[in-house]
Amino acid sequence: MSLDNKDRQEKQNDETKEEVKKEEVHMSDDTAEVHVDSDEKKDSPQEEEIDWKKKAEEYHGKYLKALADLENYRRRTRREREELIKYAAGPLLEKLLPVVDNLERALSASKESGQEEALHQGVDIIYRQFMQVLKESGLTPIESVGQPFDPHVHNAVAQVESDKYESGIVVEELQKGYRFKDRVLRPAMVQVSI
Repeated sequence: MSLDNKDRQEKQNDETKEEVKKEEVHMSDDTAEVHVDSDEKKDSPQEEEIDWKKKAEEYHGKYLKALADLENYRRRTRREREELIKYAAGPLLEKLLPVVDNLERALSASKESGQEEALHQGVDIIYRQFMQVLKESGLTPIESVGQPFDPHVHNAVAQVESDKYESGIVVEELQKGYRFKDRVLRPAMVQVSI
């Protein structure tokens, strides 16, 4: 289509629009009367295209912002999770520091006094303090002697004859086993009666 034809067609379209705006359209009895105000302006296709492009750019900008927010959230939660894992043992270690202090005091006191009984009592007190800290943190010893052998919590290293216990009962504990909350941290090393 040449420029002249295009200009003529646009001029005719504009004239037709003007005529429609000025006229009132009367309809049959059953229909309502329609009146087009001359104040209403219809956007040209170019203006509509510009409006749609602006809206598209606006929505694209919102999309990019939401995408950036999501990525920032992921990075932040990943960093927080890594820090949580990295410093998870911190509270337990903080509770163990007084135990270390008391061990150091007991060692220095034993050097000065030369009394073995005082050293034994001091170490016993520290042992009980240490076990209390571990218990508060969720560590509990596994009771073994006199209990039926359970391969989930016991590690049998020997079978012995026993007059005191029936067959399959733990007779002696060679190394204590421990649970951390509901998991076996270390099974107890035991001897079992045959």
